[in-house]
Amino acid sequence: MLKRLESVGRRALAKHGFSRFQPDRVLEKIPISVKLNRILLMRWDAIGDMMVSLPFFRKVRELFPEASIGIVVSKRNLPLLKHEEGFHSILYDSSPPIYLRSLILARRFRPDVIVDTRMHYDSTTSFIYGVVSGAGLRLSASNRDNRLPFSVRVPMPEGKQHFALLTKVLLEGLGKNIDDTRLDRTLRLSAEENGFADAFWRDTGLSLRKEVIGVNISAGNSSRIWGSEKTAELCSFIVNSGNTPLVFSTPDDRYEAVLISEAVPGTMVIPECRTVLHAAALVKDLKIIITPDTALVHIAASYEIPVLGLFPQREEHMPLWYPWKVDHELIRTHTGMVKDISVPDVIAGYTELLERISSDF
Repeated sequence: MLKRLESVGRRALAKHGFSRFQPDRVLEKIPISVKLNRILLMRWDAIGDMMVSLPFFRKVRELFPEASIGIVVSKRNLPLLKHEEGFHSILYDSSPPIYLRSLILARRFRPDVIVDTRMHYDSTTSFIYGVVSGAGLRLSASNRDNRLPFSVRVPMPEGKQHFALLTKVLLEGLGKNIDDTRLDRTLRLSAEENGFADAFWRDTGLSLRKEVIGVNISAGNSSRIWGSEKTAELCSFIVNSGNTPLVFSTPDDRYEAVLISEAVPGTMVIPECRTVLHAAALVKDLKIIITPDTALVHIAASYEIPVLGLFPQREEHMPLWYPWKVDHELIRTHTGMVKDISVPDVIAGYTELLERISSDF
């Protein structure tokens, strides 16, 4: 209840208290003649959002080599920038001390433009950062409400589009075209994270590298959980067909993952991962990953690992968060709950994907 009241309060403040910031003229794109020395990008949400956005943020850094590029990030997606160069990270959190410190850092950054990356609606948080930081330009997508006084409104394509394409169009509002034919999508890892994966493969057998099928049981939303019994049945099929399943899980679900491996001999469990980067180091050496709609979809895609995705058939997922530019199969449920997807349907999708990628070699 307190969180809801806080959210309503911020929205009311932005709508009424900041109405005086309404610009005289709203641009569709920042003119190329405007020099942008400091650009602040808002990406303070989930890991998957950052994974899809990061290749385009790198493009912004490439297109504006003399500019300082800042990113307002969450605790969840901050690790993805750990080994990135050329970005100035500002940590956002809803706790008052971190939030206030974040606003102070944004003010010190003094951006020429702040970019609201939410796209489907105006982010009150992004707008507040724009005002407090003193940004001369506040850029957002032309969306379904346009309720806040942003000074640049980028026209967006109609119809259902992938989040990656929407991000490209939005960031072109900075005034330069983005060529997405050769995007740098790979998540950066250090020698420590790669060494963690190397040690795992040495212990389990180097011959398994690139031959293991990842099966993820964890998801941030209960509607995306497939279930242990079905996962065990799938792992049994994978083992019986001559492949090795490797169960991925969050620390909270690790006990469940171990139970699956004990119930299905031949099934492995990932070692405890200190960060999402350690999990990513294991993902990059898989043959296929089978996972609900989570960040692992986009981490795998960044390494060109084929994805079998289990998705609830909800409007906001079609095709916003599907695997992008990677070989994939999708299994969808019309009930909105991934648990209602049948094991035979997943096996059929897995078999189809496995046969297709095998024929490519």
